[in-house]
Amino acid sequence: MARLKKDKILARTPKSQYFRINLTLPEALDRFLEEVGMEARAPKGYKLPKTMIVRALVRMMGEMDVDVSGIKTEEELIERLHQAALGMRR
Repeated sequence: MARLKKDKILARTPKSQYFRINLTLPEALDRFLEEVGMEARAPKGYKLPKTMIVRALVRMMGEMDVDVSGIKTEEELIERLHQAALGMRR
């Protein structure tokens, strides 16, 4: 299983070391990320950028035991993520 090494993932990685990637999303998922970012604003927070939300989700996935072998569809990956999340609760 692919796992991120915690010593390789620093919350304070300088932006100069970030890689730019293209990410395509359906409009509904883009709108959802925008809404999540806006919710953080109230009452005294600031809007969370979509890139920050995606980075946090990727880091979280990297810390989980997700079996990605044989996955062919996004739906299969979602199911494996659910299984890994449930396994972490125990």
